[in-house]
Amino acid sequence: MGVFEKTSLIGGTTAISGGGIWIPNNHVMHASGFEDQETDGEIYLARLTLGETDPNLLRDFLKAGPEMLRFLERQSDLRFFSVDRPDYHPGWPGARAGRSVEPLPFEPEMERTLFQKLRYSHLRQPVTSTEGREGLAPEIIAERRQRNVRTQGAGLAAGLVQACARLGVQFHVDAAATALSFEGGCCIGVETIAGSASARAGVVLSTGGFEWNSALVSAYLSGFSSAPTTPPGNEGDGLRFALEAGAAAANMTEAWWTAAYRIPEDVLDGKPLTRNMVRELALPGSIMVNRKGERFVNEASSYNDLGMAFNAFDPGSFSYPNRPAWLIFDNAFKTRYAVASISPEEPAPDWMVTAGSIAELAHKLCISAEGLSATVGRFNAYALEGHDLDFRRGDDAHGLYYGDSRHLPNACLAAIGVGPFYAVEILPGNNGTKGGLKTTSLGEVVRHDGSLIGGLFACGNVAASIFGKGYPGHGGSLGPILTAAYKVGTEIGANRLR
Repeated sequence: MGVFEKTSLIGGTTAISGGGIWIPNNHVMHASGFEDQETDGEIYLARLTLGETDPNLLRDFLKAGPEMLRFLERQSDLRFFSVDRPDYHPGWPGARAGRSVEPLPFEPEMERTLFQKLRYSHLRQPVTSTEGREGLAPEIIAERRQRNVRTQGAGLAAGLVQACARLGVQFHVDAAATALSFEGGCCIGVETIAGSASARAGVVLSTGGFEWNSALVSAYLSGFSSAPTTPPGNEGDGLRFALEAGAAAANMTEAWWTAAYRIPEDVLDGKPLTRNMVRELALPGSIMVNRKGERFVNEASSYNDLGMAFNAFDPGSFSYPNRPAWLIFDNAFKTRYAVASISPEEPAPDWMVTAGSIAELAHKLCISAEGLSATVGRFNAYALEGHDLDFRRGDDAHGLYYGDSRHLPNACLAAIGVGPFYAVEILPGNNGTKGGLKTTSLGEVVRHDGSLIGGLFACGNVAASIFGKGYPGHGGSLGPILTAAYKVGTEIGANRLR
């Protein structure tokens, strides 16, 4: 059995992610004292998917997800902990805390040549998300670096690769696929730049999304700015191969949206590096405004929901009014929190716009000075009251999770007061596309008439997300992706025995 990787590193988007896995009613959360039932997950996901997803697919995910997590712990050296954080819509019926699990720090034990092929994020320290929030002693971090300990998505990817290698799976890097092979209407192999590979039991497409393919983005995400935070190898190759074979697609106008920013000259695999912006938007003392100088969304909402606000179209002005957008904050915020990777002790870099007054800042940003001044005044009044009457920032458990618990009366609200004042441009980014091949609950690729393309399976962002527009909680992409992979593997294993 072989894995053919297009790039020179193994792990894809997973390896640079936070590594969270959203699985309702799983054994890890129960062991940590969190309560949940399968029916709660059904109620929550029915609301999240707006009735646009086949309920059977959701039920299959809810049943198989906990099985998948137990399977990973049986078949690999990975162990997980439950992250003490709420679902992204904590006020909805069926929402729970603790459904997101994450790998414990993982120390790979594999041959050096394979280890050197593992992708990991240079932007993340070897800490779990919980350790990152609470702080970890520098000497522990240094020791982990020395031992090549991997955490979050890098830890998950390393654990999966190690388990596969022990079972004899061969990993081929720099081995981009060029086509699928068919015989009698069934997929029997794949053509790569290195040659042909047969796969009588089935071919699994796990090639990521199409966010780096400008033609596909133009065709399916027309009008949406594309600033991917993912590795540039995600160009929709598997999607194209399957579409050419007659596969059906779904959810093609959606992505895992996020607020993002870029630092000039930063690159990843030779392409502009885009970084997520999350916590700075929720911490007390910042706001995000559009070109009118106005706030347009609850900055502490989930990054997927917040990201969708960039795509709002105003028919009156016939434009996308929330592009560009800016994070606005004062000197107190700058010296208290890390902002856009700049620590409180560091001076503001040239790309961080600086001004002595709100009016001057608006002038430099070419946005409405009257609008920005009015917005800051209104927001400051809300901060003093501790309640955001416009967008309810900090009114729910999800927003407060990213806030500063030391700040009262609202962990997400503080006045913007004394200059200098600063701004960072916020881009409408994405963590990959959500549209892709239509599949059954077993990962089988489906044609437009509902028939199956024999021998062809898909999982990951190459397949359409069962969550539609929604994002349920931390790990809401990896949860169903890993579950789909588990079911695909189970089905292929059964095919080999037939």
